[in-house]
Amino acid sequence: MYQIVFDADGLIKVHKGGFVGEVAAEYICLLPDEVFREAIVAARQTHTEEAEALEALIQTGKLLRRPPARSAQAERILTMFQALGTGERGALRLFLKEKADFIVTDDRAFLNVLVRNRTPFLTPAELLVRLRRAGRLSREDAESSAERLRPYIRREVYQDLVQRLEDIL
Repeated sequence: MYQIVFDADGLIKVHKGGFVGEVAAEYICLLPDEVFREAIVAARQTHTEEAEALEALIQTGKLLRRPPARSAQAERILTMFQALGTGERGALRLFLKEKADFIVTDDRAFLNVLVRNRTPFLTPAELLVRLRRAGRLSREDAESSAERLRPYIRREVYQDLVQRLEDIL
Protein backbone atom coordinates (compact mmCIF):
# COMPACT_ATOMS: atom_id res chain seq x y z
CA MET A 1 0.00 0.00 0.00
CA TYR A 2 1.35 3.42 -0.95
CA GLN A 3 2.08 6.01 1.73
CA ILE A 4 1.00 9.58 1.08
CA VAL A 5 1.66 12.73 3.09
CA PHE A 6 -0.88 15.54 3.04
CA ASP A 7 -0.24 19.23 3.26
CA ALA A 8 -3.18 21.33 4.49
CA ASP A 9 -4.27 22.41 1.02
CA GLY A 10 -4.36 18.84 -0.25
CA LEU A 11 -6.19 17.52 2.80
CA ILE A 12 -8.84 20.23 2.76
CA LYS A 13 -9.54 19.84 -0.96
CA VAL A 14 -9.77 16.04 -0.74
CA HIS A 15 -12.16 16.47 2.18
CA LYS A 16 -14.25 19.10 0.37
CA GLY A 17 -14.34 16.81 -2.66
CA GLY A 18 -15.90 14.17 -0.44
CA PHE A 19 -13.43 11.38 -1.16
CA VAL A 20 -11.09 11.40 1.83
CA GLY A 21 -12.55 8.10 3.09
CA GLU A 22 -11.80 6.40 -0.22
CA VAL A 23 -8.29 7.82 -0.19
CA ALA A 24 -7.76 6.40 3.30
CA ALA A 25 -8.95 2.99 2.11
CA GLU A 26 -6.51 2.98 -0.82
CA TYR A 27 -3.45 4.64 0.78
CA ILE A 28 -1.69 4.93 4.12
CA CYS A 29 -2.39 8.59 4.87
CA LEU A 30 0.16 10.51 6.95
CA LEU A 31 -0.55 13.88 8.46
CA PRO A 32 2.26 16.00 9.91
CA ASP A 33 1.46 17.76 13.20
CA GLU A 34 2.01 21.08 11.43
CA VAL A 35 -0.81 20.25 9.02
CA PHE A 36 -3.01 19.04 11.88
CA ARG A 37 -2.61 22.45 13.53
CA GLU A 38 -3.13 24.35 10.26
CA ALA A 39 -6.05 22.36 8.83
CA ILE A 40 -7.85 21.14 11.93
CA VAL A 41 -7.01 23.11 15.07
CA ALA A 42 -7.29 26.47 13.31
CA ALA A 43 -10.47 25.35 11.51
CA ARG A 44 -12.30 24.60 14.75
CA GLN A 45 -13.21 28.29 15.04
CA THR A 46 -14.65 28.80 11.57
CA HIS A 47 -15.23 25.36 10.02
CA THR A 48 -16.30 23.27 13.00
CA GLU A 49 -17.98 20.51 11.00
CA GLU A 50 -14.97 20.12 8.70
CA ALA A 51 -12.55 20.03 11.64
CA GLU A 52 -14.67 17.44 13.46
CA ALA A 53 -14.87 15.21 10.37
CA LEU A 54 -11.10 15.29 9.91
CA GLU A 55 -10.50 14.64 13.62
CA ALA A 56 -12.79 11.61 13.40
CA LEU A 57 -10.58 10.23 10.63
CA ILE A 58 -7.57 10.60 12.92
CA GLN A 59 -9.37 8.96 15.83
CA THR A 60 -10.34 5.97 13.67
CA GLY A 61 -6.79 5.61 12.33
CA LYS A 62 -7.62 6.53 8.74
CA LEU A 63 -5.37 9.58 8.95
CA LEU A 64 -2.16 8.92 10.86
CA ARG A 65 -0.93 12.00 12.68
CA ARG A 66 2.86 12.22 13.00
CA PRO A 67 5.11 14.45 15.13
CA PRO A 68 7.43 16.99 13.53
CA ALA A 69 10.30 15.41 11.62
CA ARG A 70 13.73 16.71 10.67
CA SER A 71 16.18 15.55 8.05
CA ALA A 72 19.30 17.07 6.60
CA GLN A 73 17.91 16.57 3.10
CA ALA A 74 14.69 18.42 3.94
CA GLU A 75 16.57 21.28 5.55
CA ARG A 76 18.81 21.66 2.47
CA ILE A 77 15.74 21.94 0.26
CA LEU A 78 13.84 24.21 2.63
CA THR A 79 16.69 26.71 3.04
CA MET A 80 16.31 27.48 -0.68
CA PHE A 81 12.55 28.03 -0.39
CA GLN A 82 11.89 30.21 2.65
CA ALA A 83 8.43 31.28 1.45
CA LEU A 84 6.82 27.89 2.04
CA GLY A 85 4.29 27.70 4.85
CA THR A 86 4.57 25.65 8.01
CA GLY A 87 2.31 22.89 6.69
CA GLU A 88 4.23 22.48 3.45
CA ARG A 89 7.52 22.41 5.34
CA GLY A 90 6.15 19.77 7.70
CA ALA A 91 4.82 17.70 4.80
CA LEU A 92 8.19 17.68 3.03
CA ARG A 93 10.03 16.77 6.21
CA LEU A 94 7.63 13.92 7.00
CA PHE A 95 7.69 12.68 3.40
CA LEU A 96 11.47 12.35 3.53
CA LYS A 97 11.58 10.89 7.04
CA GLU A 98 8.94 8.23 6.32
CA LYS A 99 10.20 7.62 2.78
CA ALA A 100 6.60 8.04 1.62
CA ASP A 101 5.56 7.60 -1.98
CA PHE A 102 3.79 10.91 -2.66
CA ILE A 103 2.94 14.29 -1.21
CA VAL A 104 -0.65 15.41 -1.80
CA THR A 105 -0.88 19.14 -2.43
CA ASP A 106 -2.45 21.70 -4.72
CA ASP A 107 -0.38 24.63 -3.47
CA ARG A 108 1.31 26.14 -6.53
CA ALA A 109 4.45 27.35 -4.76
CA PHE A 110 4.90 23.96 -3.09
CA LEU A 111 4.28 22.14 -6.38
CA ASN A 112 7.09 24.19 -7.94
CA VAL A 113 9.45 23.15 -5.13
CA LEU A 114 8.48 19.51 -5.53
CA VAL A 115 8.97 19.59 -9.31
CA ARG A 116 12.36 21.27 -8.95
CA ASN A 117 13.48 18.63 -6.47
CA ARG A 118 11.94 15.69 -8.33
CA THR A 119 9.74 14.86 -5.36
CA PRO A 120 6.72 12.73 -6.31
CA PHE A 121 3.37 14.37 -5.70
CA LEU A 122 -0.31 14.01 -6.43
CA THR A 123 -2.83 16.80 -6.69
CA PRO A 124 -6.35 16.20 -5.34
CA ALA A 125 -7.58 15.97 -8.96
CA GLU A 126 -4.98 13.32 -9.81
CA LEU A 127 -5.85 11.42 -6.66
CA LEU A 128 -9.50 11.40 -7.72
CA VAL A 129 -8.57 9.96 -11.12
CA ARG A 130 -6.46 7.26 -9.46
CA LEU A 131 -9.33 6.30 -7.15
CA ARG A 132 -11.67 5.99 -10.12
CA ARG A 133 -9.15 3.85 -12.02
CA ALA A 134 -8.67 1.63 -8.95
CA GLY A 135 -12.43 1.09 -8.75
CA ARG A 136 -12.73 2.82 -5.36
CA LEU A 137 -15.27 5.24 -6.82
CA SER A 138 -18.08 4.69 -9.29
CA ARG A 139 -18.25 6.97 -12.31
CA GLU A 140 -21.14 8.86 -10.70
CA ASP A 141 -19.33 9.29 -7.37
CA ALA A 142 -16.14 10.43 -9.11
CA GLU A 143 -18.07 12.96 -11.19
CA SER A 144 -19.87 14.18 -8.07
CA SER A 145 -16.54 14.60 -6.26
CA ALA A 146 -15.13 16.48 -9.24
CA GLU A 147 -18.10 18.84 -9.12
CA ARG A 148 -17.54 19.41 -5.37
CA LEU A 149 -13.86 20.16 -6.09
CA ARG A 150 -14.74 22.60 -8.86
CA PRO A 151 -14.87 25.79 -6.73
CA TYR A 152 -11.46 25.02 -5.22
CA ILE A 153 -9.40 24.22 -8.33
CA ARG A 154 -8.48 26.19 -11.42
CA ARG A 155 -10.90 25.99 -14.36
CA GLU A 156 -8.42 24.25 -16.66
CA VAL A 157 -7.64 21.66 -13.96
CA TYR A 158 -11.35 20.98 -13.54
CA GLN A 159 -11.88 20.62 -17.30
CA ASP A 160 -8.94 18.22 -17.57
CA LEU A 161 -10.24 16.24 -14.59
CA VAL A 162 -13.70 15.85 -16.12
CA GLN A 163 -12.17 14.72 -19.43
CA ARG A 164 -9.90 12.20 -17.70
CA LEU A 165 -12.80 10.79 -15.69
CA GLU A 166 -14.88 10.46 -18.87
CA ASP A 167 -12.04 8.52 -20.53
CA ILE A 168 -12.10 5.85 -17.81
CA LEU A 169 -14.40 3.00 -18.76
